[in-house]
Amino acid sequence: MNIFHENTSDLAGVIKVQIDENDYKEKVDNALEDLQKKAQMPGFRPGKVPMGLVKKLHGKNVLKEQVNKILAEAVYNYIKDNELKILGNPIPVKEQNEAIDWDNQKEFEFQYSIGFAPDINLELSENIEVDYHKIKVDDKIIDEQIDNLRRQYGKIINPEESDEHDAVFGELIQMDDSETIASDGLSNKPTIHINNIKDQDIKSRFLSRKVGDEIIFDLNKAFQSKTEAAKIVETEQDKLPPEGTLFRFTVETISRIEPSDLNEEFFKKVAPDKEITTEAELRDLLSEQISMQYQAEVDKHFKNEVSEKLLKEANIELPEEFIKEWLMESNKKDLTREKIEADFDNYSDSLKMQLLENKLIEDHNLKITDEELKNHLREYVKMQLKQYGQQNPEEEMVENFVNNIMGKKEETDKVSQKLMDDKLINLYKSNLKIKEKKISFDEFVNLVQEKYKTKQNNKDNQDNQQ
Repeated sequence: MNIFHENTSDLAGVIKVQIDENDYKEKVDNALEDLQKKAQMPGFRPGKVPMGLVKKLHGKNVLKEQVNKILAEAVYNYIKDNELKILGNPIPVKEQNEAIDWDNQKEFEFQYSIGFAPDINLELSENIEVDYHKIKVDDKIIDEQIDNLRRQYGKIINPEESDEHDAVFGELIQMDDSETIASDGLSNKPTIHINNIKDQDIKSRFLSRKVGDEIIFDLNKAFQSKTEAAKIVETEQDKLPPEGTLFRFTVETISRIEPSDLNEEFFKKVAPDKEITTEAELRDLLSEQISMQYQAEVDKHFKNEVSEKLLKEANIELPEEFIKEWLMESNKKDLTREKIEADFDNYSDSLKMQLLENKLIEDHNLKITDEELKNHLREYVKMQLKQYGQQNPEEEMVENFVNNIMGKKEETDKVSQKLMDDKLINLYKSNLKIKEKKISFDEFVNLVQEKYKTKQNNKDNQDNQQ
């Protein structure tokens, strides 16, 4: 066997594999002998079919199979041994390979197109400036969060009269008219949250009501969707009576959540692991927590902005024709040549960014250890359990959840990618010139939407010009 490669351009080449009979004969003979042992044909005992007949029936296919195995191993080892940094996978040169005469040739030459990964030279430095947005949390948002928490940790009372924030429990009966109960009509004893009633006229009928009061209303009209209306009477949507059908609701209980006082007991419930003693300290904590929630979106946008800057700085070139062929070979069912051409800039930028990030990860020795992965999962599991009321879950329970997730490769790959993204973001923050800008979340959303709207418009204009 003879195998070598030739460069056809700076970033593309061809691997040539020359195979003679000595390379494959023994493997082909052994494969045919195995087939002969298993062959069953009329007129012959099992395993006694003549070799000449076995070769006639299966010889060409066996030859192709064994040669292809030799090829795959040879090309793989050649790339590995010669440390060729290639993109994607080698692509068979169809015109040359399809010209092979498997019936008569003893010696073969196969060719594979390859694309080389470009050398990337980029230093992260303060010469590269990027905006980093810091979200300002409006007092209004903090007020709303405090109100929600006060209700969450409040106590239930039973007022004499209802208001729009109350829930009323009672008997609901379908009527023929405002006076007559429908025979075989729907009925239930639901809890109705008055704020969920969308029709304002019907909603007003539920206000200032006392135990024993009766309310006549159109169930279908009261709620925003048939799903909600069906849930109130515990039936299927298609079994709801038509619009205009009246129901009578008799109030049996009025429930109201009385918001918790802003005291130390409340602060302890909201933040059991913090020393919060005043409303001002609570507001500071909530501001920090809400800002951190927003910062996840900010960091995502920041990473995209850095990516654009670095791609311009690095000026990476790719073997475009090879990439297009490779995309076609890899996605024959999903992609056409026309679609690849139309979206090639996106494919190209994505591949360039992947190559650039891999280079930065290698240069800066960024790694995700198993311990880092497990620690992240532990915190994630604890946070999830807290949402279900378990403030101090047992370590054994947490470890069981973590081990379960660790056993799912798809899940751990996602988490590892997230952790690596975080490391890249920290790398950028540490090495680039960061221009911090304070901005409200609404302003940030508008900024991002406008940016990507502009990018889409530019792409559409380019497509129209083409």
